[in-house]
Amino acid sequence: MKERHTALLEYIAEHGKTEVSLLADILGTSQVTIRKDLEYLSEKGMLKRERGYALPNDAGDIHYRIAFHIAQKQKIARRAADCIQDGEMLMIESGSTCALFAEQLAKTKKNVTIITNSVFLADYVKGYPNIELILLGGTLQPHSQSLVGLLTKNSAASFHVDKLFAGTDGYSRDFGFTGDDLARCDTLSAMTECADHVYILTDSGKFSHPGGISFLPLQDVYEVITDEGLPKEEQDFLLSQGIRVSIA
Repeated sequence: MKERHTALLEYIAEHGKTEVSLLADILGTSQVTIRKDLEYLSEKGMLKRERGYALPNDAGDIHYRIAFHIAQKQKIARRAADCIQDGEMLMIESGSTCALFAEQLAKTKKNVTIITNSVFLADYVKGYPNIELILLGGTLQPHSQSLVGLLTKNSAASFHVDKLFAGTDGYSRDFGFTGDDLARCDTLSAMTECADHVYILTDSGKFSHPGGISFLPLQDVYEVITDEGLPKEEQDFLLSQGIRVSIA
């Protein structure tokens, strides 16, 4: 994705419905170029278009979440990709940063096998020939485009991987990493049991949101990969718990 695409998504996610002419002025390019950019981003499902305008997706939609703070998420995805070698098999949970991480692997690694419960992630990277996708079964959650439930947990239990990468909705020193959806948290908790090392990919803003449902206690986390907005005291606390912290 071009830097201009990232800038467009960031602006529209923050400001909402925006005229094409204003976007052209802000980014210092022609309206023709902006329209081509918006057409590309619309085809990828990352925003919506009306005549003369661009609009963000609905706030509950995963396409909206992937566009929100996308520059930070891309940095996290690139840093996480450094943890993977060619030929590895790994598990990736659903989530916007996780999808960008999978795309980074698809662009930079060879013969990587991704096991996932995310229909969105699988669709997002399906066009890359150098990765193999294994999609776990289960019940589809339309808003997150992820698979959850007993079938997903049973499918995950068929695998053993060295690394699992997951996102999070929130964080608490007492309860670890948390979520807002019971079915997702229950499924993800089971998935983490299939991996030797669990990595959390999250923007720093999630550390100020305690969340409602614990799915991963701190003692089960191997590494947190986040952005430079993580407070120093929180970084020090994570390190004191034996958790590696990488700042993208």
